[in-house]
Amino acid sequence: MKNFKNIMIVKEDRCEVGDCLFDSSFLALSKNDLEGEDYSSKIMIPGFFDVHTHGANGYDFSTVKDLKEIDELLKFYISKGVTSIFPTLLTEHDETVYKQLELIYEAKKNNPIIKGIHIEGPFLSLEYKGAQLEECIQKPSVQKVDEYIKHSHGLFKYMTIAPEREDAPKVISYMVSKGIRVAMGHSSATFDETKLGYEAGARSITHCFNAMKGLHQHFPSITTAALYFDDLYTELIMDGIHVVPEMAEFLRKIKGNDKVVGITDSLMCAGLPDGEYMIGNSPIIVKNQDAKLKESGVRAGSCLTMDRAFKNIKKFCSLDDVIGSHLTSLNAAKLMGMDDKIGSIKEGKSADFVILNRNYEIEEVYINGTRYF
Repeated sequence: MKNFKNIMIVKEDRCEVGDCLFDSSFLALSKNDLEGEDYSSKIMIPGFFDVHTHGANGYDFSTVKDLKEIDELLKFYISKGVTSIFPTLLTEHDETVYKQLELIYEAKKNNPIIKGIHIEGPFLSLEYKGAQLEECIQKPSVQKVDEYIKHSHGLFKYMTIAPEREDAPKVISYMVSKGIRVAMGHSSATFDETKLGYEAGARSITHCFNAMKGLHQHFPSITTAALYFDDLYTELIMDGIHVVPEMAEFLRKIKGNDKVVGITDSLMCAGLPDGEYMIGNSPIIVKNQDAKLKESGVRAGSCLTMDRAFKNIKKFCSLDDVIGSHLTSLNAAKLMGMDDKIGSIKEGKSADFVILNRNYEIEEVYINGTRYF
């Protein structure tokens, strides 16, 4: 049991100075008479939760070879304040996906940062495939979903699907019945096609505004539906490149502070300088921290890390620390149905948090009350 004294605590509804008593969970967040270390110059914020990230620091979840490489990758995430993560797999050949699902499942046994797996595809639109492998895009299939569940041993908890694909509503409904959260994206869907996915149980939009049919006053689309349905969560890549700051604030104004889920959609280039890298098995070029496919020039994922995302979204939308932490932690936890345990600093929840200095630089990171950085 540890006790931090006089620390600025970013809670769900306010910031206030208090003492933080914790072991694996938060025990008390008010002033107490127990001895403890003075943290009066520090800020405590909820650990970041990234539900959509492909890799960083030279590694990609779709191509990591062994547990050692995954451990190195996860250490990097933790150093950037991430305490919960959904490793995200690209649209790839079935055998590759199955192998990586098994590997990530094994990695979770010793890495509590892993809370689930996100599979981005392969049930996507060819027109809006983005950086996904066209040759591996498939028709939605309940049988394929069962394979993903089997090979992940139930760790597969989130999928991106294009709702206009044949049988998509049926497959969405099936995934929801299995406890899998469903996001709609990489899509050319009309409003009506998206509505069918929504009615089947999809409750999120993958990287809103990116890789989807845009807004039009006569031809409403998936983007229209993302803004129209109040209870749809919207992922937002918070690098200021995929979605410029004005559009990030536009999204927040419409969806409110509780339905925007900040993500990185980061690739192996995150945390590294400009140069040539890979997304899965496709070459990319990073220039001015903007990653694009080498062959086509199509923008791929990002070079973003969650600590920068937190600072960015506060700046883009003029947010305080409380709402900034909602967009980088609590909303993701709510989307995944995990907010009873993680996502905010509250008595009884897991002690997943980040210690910042007054310049908002990360100094310590804790998961389940254990210091990992």
